[in-house]
This record gives sequence, structure tokens and C-alpha cells, in this order.
Amino acid sequence: MSKRRNPFDTSNTTAVHPPSIYDSLRVASPRKRSRQWEKENLDCKVVYRGVESKLVMKVKSIAAELCVPQGEVASRILEHAMRAYEEGDLDLRPRPNPYRMRMTLYSSSQISGVYPMKGKPKARKSSGPSWRVITSWRNFTPDLKRTISALASEEGLNVPVGELVSALLRYGLRAHEAGLLRLEPVEKVTVMTLLQGGEE
Repeated sequence: MSKRRNPFDTSNTTAVHPPSIYDSLRVASPRKRSRQWEKENLDCKVVYRGVESKLVMKVKSIAAELCVPQGEVASRILEHAMRAYEEGDLDLRPRPNPYRMRMTLYSSSQISGVYPMKGKPKARKSSGPSWRVITSWRNFTPDLKRTISALASEEGLNVPVGELVSALLRYGLRAHEAGLLRLEPVEKVTVMTLLQGGEE
């Protein structure tokens, strides 16, 4: 039978001290992430508030189906709708909104659903105001970004940008469903590299 060590015997023990947590922090400082690419490509990102979530989900599903970025799909759909607006095929007539200072693109029945009168009982729970929904896309053309914001401004239609983007998306998605707008993915050329040390 082997002789077991006595746990209470202190004659042969050497003190083992774990390394200090502060020493390890001094040696390995955290690597800071470079944000240079984001700074250079800030024009290619858009953030819109109040875009209808159903339309955003349709854009997302089309992008997943085509295996392309969502921003590129949204950009193409909005460009198609803007061309239709410039040619007179899309009518964007804003109406006065009694609940806000700005105009609106919604009909009066849609406005009453968004802004219920006080005192009326609510038939169903609403998911909250549409302006709280924030949508952001990358790979967006800067010219289109400027054109949409100029059209929504006080000098243009004087409507919220989210309402304008929703109206443009609705028109463009209908055109896509009808086959008038074809979205065809193109294979992107990538740079090939070799594996390190001939690994396979």
C-alpha cells in the first residue's frame, strides 16, 4: 500500500502564490480596434427613423434570397421609386397632419390609426409609435441618401424622412413583385490568397 500524504503536515510545503491579476493586465494590454474603415465609409450608411417594419422585413428577405447586402437591395428599390417620382409615375402629395407641424403622406384613415383620439377605447394594443423604429443600412449610395433627405426637407415635401422612405419602399416593392423591377445579383470579384506554410 502506498503511503498517503498527510494534509496537515506543514514541514515540506512550499508557498505557491498565483500571479497577480494586475501584473497580467500590465503585460497584455487590450488591442484597440481600428475604426478607420467606418470613418471613411460614413457616407455609405443611412439611419432612418419610422420606416414601416413590414417593408424593412421584405427588403431583408429579398436580400437573404439573393445573398446580397440589405443596403444594396434597399438602395435599388428606392432608386427605382425615385425615378418613378421624377417621371411622374409616383404621386407623393403630402397632406396636413392635425397632430404635427409637418405634412404627412398617410391618408386620414391611416393618421387616425397612428394617433388615436383621447377618450376612445383602444380596440387593440399598438406596438408603439412608428418613429421609435430605427432602420440602418450599409452599402447605400451617398447621392440617393442626399436626394431623399432633400426631398423630405422643408424645401421639398416637408414630411418625415421615415414616411417618405416607407412610401418609396412600398412603391418599389410592388414594382418588384409585379416584375417591373428586376434585382439580379452579380458575382463579386474577390482577391485570392495562399495558405500559410503550404497548409491545406
